[in-house]
Amino acid sequence: MAGAGRSTEHAEQHYEYIRPLRPGDVLSVETKPGKTWERESKRAGKLTFRERVTEYRDQNGELVMIARGVGVTTERPVDQG
Repeated sequence: MAGAGRSTEHAEQHYEYIRPLRPGDVLSVETKPGKTWERESKRAGKLTFRERVTEYRDQNGELVMIARGVGVTTERPVDQG
């Protein structure tokens, strides 16, 4: 969660398709935390990246697709100068 002077933004999204969806598939979804890492920025200070991994499984429990989203939180507002 962003605090005073911080900003949280969506950074990127990736999809990995294990197999095509088929008519009649019933999907279940589970989202869990992924990797977390930091980088330094001259304009915004420390950048903290957090990945969320969402797995989609069919009615047999077989993995069909994985979605990975990354958000980034800045230490301070981005210097526009």
